[in-house]
Amino acid sequence: MMPFLVVGARSSRRNAAITSAVLVSGIGMLLSDACRAAPEVSTSDLKQLSLEELMNVQVYSASRHLEPSQTAPSAIFVLTNEDLRRSHVTSVPEALRLVPGVQVGRVDANKWAVSMRGFNSREANKLLVLVDGRSIYDPLFSGMLWESQDFMLEDVDRIEVIRGPGGTLWGANAFNGIINIVTRNARDTQGLLASLTAGNEERYTVATRYGWQPSERQAARVYAKAYERDTGFSETTSPHDASRMRRAGFRWDWADGAKDHVRISGDAFDANTGIREDPTLVQDVEHGGRNILTRWNHQLGADNDVQAQFYYDHVTYDSFGFTQRRRTYDLELQQSMRAAGRHLIVWGGGLRSMHDDTRSGLTGFVDVLPLSRSDNLTNAFAQDTITLSPDHLLLTLGLKYEQTDYAPSEWLPNVRLAWTPNAQQTWWASVGDATRVPSRIESDLTFFGVIRIGDAFRAEHVRAYEIGQRWLVTPTLWYDVALFYNDYDDLRSGEAGGQIGNLMRGHSSGAEVALRWEPRDSWHIDVAYTWLLMGLSLDPASTSDPGQLAYIEGLGARNTASVRSSLDLSSRLQIDTTLRYVGRLATLNDPAYTEVDAALTWLARPDLTLSVVGQNLLDAHHPEQDFAFSASGLGTEVQRGVYGRVTWQF
Repeated sequence: MMPFLVVGARSSRRNAAITSAVLVSGIGMLLSDACRAAPEVSTSDLKQLSLEELMNVQVYSASRHLEPSQTAPSAIFVLTNEDLRRSHVTSVPEALRLVPGVQVGRVDANKWAVSMRGFNSREANKLLVLVDGRSIYDPLFSGMLWESQDFMLEDVDRIEVIRGPGGTLWGANAFNGIINIVTRNARDTQGLLASLTAGNEERYTVATRYGWQPSERQAARVYAKAYERDTGFSETTSPHDASRMRRAGFRWDWADGAKDHVRISGDAFDANTGIREDPTLVQDVEHGGRNILTRWNHQLGADNDVQAQFYYDHVTYDSFGFTQRRRTYDLELQQSMRAAGRHLIVWGGGLRSMHDDTRSGLTGFVDVLPLSRSDNLTNAFAQDTITLSPDHLLLTLGLKYEQTDYAPSEWLPNVRLAWTPNAQQTWWASVGDATRVPSRIESDLTFFGVIRIGDAFRAEHVRAYEIGQRWLVTPTLWYDVALFYNDYDDLRSGEAGGQIGNLMRGHSSGAEVALRWEPRDSWHIDVAYTWLLMGLSLDPASTSDPGQLAYIEGLGARNTASVRSSLDLSSRLQIDTTLRYVGRLATLNDPAYTEVDAALTWLARPDLTLSVVGQNLLDAHHPEQDFAFSASGLGTEVQRGVYGRVTWQF
């Protein structure tokens, strides 16, 4: 079985970190004037958006219709394609470190723990992740296997991160937040791109993409990517956490003016990720999958459009603990229309059908019964955004009905209010509900063929209260603040006899801050800060060990922060640095740690870019998240890494 993993950290040279970051940026400033005379190279595709342009980036996930991120009545943060490029990350979890409110810990060289507003672990189960609206949330254990998800980051348009419940629009498991990875239209990825990365930790990554236009109305692209990553570090044992992956896919877009748009896309992959399950057992876990998604958007008239989406997803998972084959069919319809002048109504519904075959590696002792299962999820939702005062005050009312085979039907309401006193400011507040339904393992795990541990386990619930402000203080300074209080009920608890129940409750509260400052046109600084506080309790009827309360509360750091500097030394030379701080995690009694990443990029020609990147520069190795058996000295630590990258684009 998959071990229960928790995030960890240890102390580092904090003063040295701050000094290093300041020195790198300062040296860059000193060099910048000397480099100004370098020949100009067109970088229109790489241009950093101004603050006003960033405020007007269109987002979809907050309301299921496109709206400027500045006025969205949610705790939303957007990572653009340029943010991904300038941060020099090699995976989505690395990029999410830069987002306020998101806790990220690297378990070992190939596995991650990612969560929002607490409850972080390898098997964090309160976060919904989408790719272009296709759910990649794993119903086997109600979480994310990040090691089986990889992307060609050059083809990602943006990553929309919604902190807080999104159950009204996105349904079950949009509990503490939503991540929607939005890929670029094929028209925006024309020509040939090839990239080669090599280093001591990132052994190699080879990626290529080719885009073309079959006709004036059509655009298409195909891509392929392969990588291999080295093991982590352990003081007491040989790590077994190397990984490799191969992935390929396509996207085709067809547009008939502004009236119709059709897209079809698909991917296929296979991956091998090593893991040490206990002091004596190591194994190579095999992941595989393929998917296809098709979407049709039709404009019925001004402010009136319909969307139909269907996807098929087939995944395989082979490990010593469990083997699963799962097929998912998902159909979704929605309409967005303006009514009576003041109402913007979005309504729709969907049907998801899942079929899986699951086997245990310890058949007869531990099983998931029935071995084969088919489940359906149906939903209907409606949301009305009412203009109370034109250009100033919007009220949003939403409600979703959802029925699953794992839990009784649920009604998920949401109320949001946005006040925009002027074009530079938005104040917003919200109250919303969400649920997390039981996973396949929680529902059907059986010992000795007769003892079912989850028969009394039902859905978890949260009600979230949020308030926030976004303000463009000056043309060069912008900030975003969100305060939240999450009230949890029916949380999973471990009861006597190995049973699981819903006898835990509690709350989390905190503040999430994002800031961008542009001291000059060629230099911008991004700051993210999160403060988190949790308190949990057990129902008097619970037979659970009270020690699990402190354990769960300690899975998230009280304070986390990052500072990212992106400086153009000239039209050809760029320097990027990131300072990251993660506070102490009480569960593992690990002190805080601080790290610095840095990169130097040379735009050698319009079609050729070279980068040298250093990651985790302050320590040869450090732990971020340990295994449950780390007391035996088997935790794997993250190592310092250096890699070079060459990118050709024609």
